[in-house]
Amino acid sequence: MSSLRTLLSKVSTWLLTAFLFIMPAKVLAEGGFVGMQAGITDSQDMDSFGQAYRIYFGPNILENLALEFGLLDMGKAEYNDPKADTSSATTSEPPTFRNAGHGNVSRSPGSGDDLSTATFTGISSAHPKGFLITFRYKFGITDDIDFFVKTGANIWQAELENIELTVDQSGNQTKQTFTGKKASAVDQISGGGFLWRPVKQLAVRAELETTALDSIDFERVRFQMITLGAQYEF
Repeated sequence: MSSLRTLLSKVSTWLLTAFLFIMPAKVLAEGGFVGMQAGITDSQDMDSFGQAYRIYFGPNILENLALEFGLLDMGKAEYNDPKADTSSATTSEPPTFRNAGHGNVSRSPGSGDDLSTATFTGISSAHPKGFLITFRYKFGITDDIDFFVKTGANIWQAELENIELTVDQSGNQTKQTFTGKKASAVDQISGGGFLWRPVKQLAVRAELETTALDSIDFERVRFQMITLGAQYEF
């Protein structure tokens, strides 16, 4: 928790510095916005994913610059269980696992009537949720369409599911699942997208975002999210 508090302190300092820097640029813009989006999550580092959901709100700081706060549910992301290979296993040569890079494998040779074994321990799934603080800058394309870019902090926490998978040289497997462990950190989130206003004060918002989750309990994984939703401006 101390490391998380340190990161939160750094984020707060960065946001305050940025705000003080842009304040003198021109008169503050009026109004703000609130919105909701849903979409899909993807990653080259994991095997299957749930749906992403976000609600967000914030004020307009300058004519084209806004500060956004949001709550993000990235959905449940899972690894496939590693595959045991017993084709060359003997009493002195324990089995091996394929696709086991997201965990650790220990191998124990047999003795006498005891068979050799291999055990994989690692994360099976993660369900990250985050609080977002980002700056968004938009560029007008037409009267009704804007393109925007954004960057900021993803203050996330993930519920983890871990497994212990053991196989002996005969191919017999046992699996145990452990829940309740959590990981947390602060990572950068950035992206871009489009705002289309079919009617006054109501915009359709589509965007692509990328963020990496990296903590002492969770090996670095990069995610991409494509979301679509509506934004009300006031």
